[in-house]
Amino acid sequence: MIYITRPSPEGDVLTQQLNQANIPATHLPFFKISVGQGLNNLQQKLNQLTASDIVIVVSPQVSHMLSQYQSKLSFPKHLRYFAIGKKSAELFSQQNGVDVNYPNEEHSEGLLQLITDLQGRSVLILGGNNGRQLLSRTLAEKASVTSVECYVRQPITYPTTILANNIDQQRILVTSVDHLLQLDAYCQNKHKCEAQLIVTSPRIFEKAKQLKWHKILQIVSANNQFLFKTILTLCHNANNISQESK
Repeated sequence: MIYITRPSPEGDVLTQQLNQANIPATHLPFFKISVGQGLNNLQQKLNQLTASDIVIVVSPQVSHMLSQYQSKLSFPKHLRYFAIGKKSAELFSQQNGVDVNYPNEEHSEGLLQLITDLQGRSVLILGGNNGRQLLSRTLAEKASVTSVECYVRQPITYPTTILANNIDQQRILVTSVDHLLQLDAYCQNKHKCEAQLIVTSPRIFEKAKQLKWHKILQIVSANNQFLFKTILTLCHNANNISQESK
């Protein structure tokens, strides 16, 4: 069984794609997403930026929340826009009519390598509550950084036995450190020895090792299309090995 922990709607979509491909998958999001209060004064903050200042979109959830926000926001074209992943870039670009760059390795570390000419610049990070602290801290060494709470993540509680069955057959996809920490509450030591953890950044990988996970696969993108192909290949290879061993 594949467990997809990323929030809706991306988590729902990926789970549906896997099930349609005859890969058993369950959506197990650890957070509910709602509109953040930071959107109320976002336009004012945007208007204060000058040419070549930077706006960063941390996830597709930013665009999803902007679409629910009642007031129409204007994103100046003279600013530089970046996103951590391809999906985030595409959604934000289509929604707001601006060009958005993103790194090949779709995580905070990849984005930090992409952004240059920071000295004296102002940076707006559009994200959720308490997210992407590594990104904010690192950029603040050279630029003036402001984080805008575009969405709020509220933990979802499940029965403690939600992952108790067929542990050795589980593959669990985790796309943020916060999700990994939530997952830890539902895992036994047996999970960390036998279940396979799929993570999408070096930071999540290192945290998983600290938490004593043994079978960790790090991939380079949290894009749903890439995740779908990767999981499909993993399951296909596992099935072939199982048939050869019979």
